[in-house]
Amino acid sequence: MKLAVFSDVHGNLQALKKVLEQIREKNADLTVFLGDIFQRGNEEFECLDLLKESGIICLKGNCELYAEHGVDVDPDVEHLRDYYDGIRKRITTKQMEFIRQMPLFYETECCGHKMRFSHFLFLDINAPYPFLPLSSLKNGEFDKVCLSDEVKKYELVAVGHSHENFVKENVVSVSATGLEGASWLLIEAAKDHLSFERISID
Repeated sequence: MKLAVFSDVHGNLQALKKVLEQIREKNADLTVFLGDIFQRGNEEFECLDLLKESGIICLKGNCELYAEHGVDVDPDVEHLRDYYDGIRKRITTKQMEFIRQMPLFYETECCGHKMRFSHFLFLDINAPYPFLPLSSLKNGEFDKVCLSDEVKKYELVAVGHSHENFVKENVVSVSATGLEGASWLLIEAAKDHLSFERISID
């Protein structure tokens, strides 16, 4: 079984179209988007509509949380208040309904391999802002969560958010689709193996 995983579109419609085209060419059985439609690019609503119509699994990132609830859920992004206030004024009812129904994570078992997908690792999944801060990558907190029972019970955990490609324990991070040097993950699951490769978005 082939699973495609990409993240962090950030308003780049051309990149989103490209990655979806590449995924179709690879004949992926399941596609998961790890979140962050908004911010940086200027075609975020076009990206939102394309993802809404694509039928793929779309997970909620921090940008969707800000679009849904405003920036008060995260004290580190006060500088983005005007941007997200503008998004919240322009977004349609149907678009907001789509964002609200986006789950925070998706888990599946393929050929005996248990996997979880989310925008980033969680600090408290029930909190208004559930993700670990990005500073956790530098202060050791991310590494600690990688070793937790909650994460180790999966054979592979795919995350985005950091805009970087790295592997820590069973956690695989995928870079930002909408930014330079982007790639996405093609995971192959069979009864006797689980592997992945990074595919560049040309």
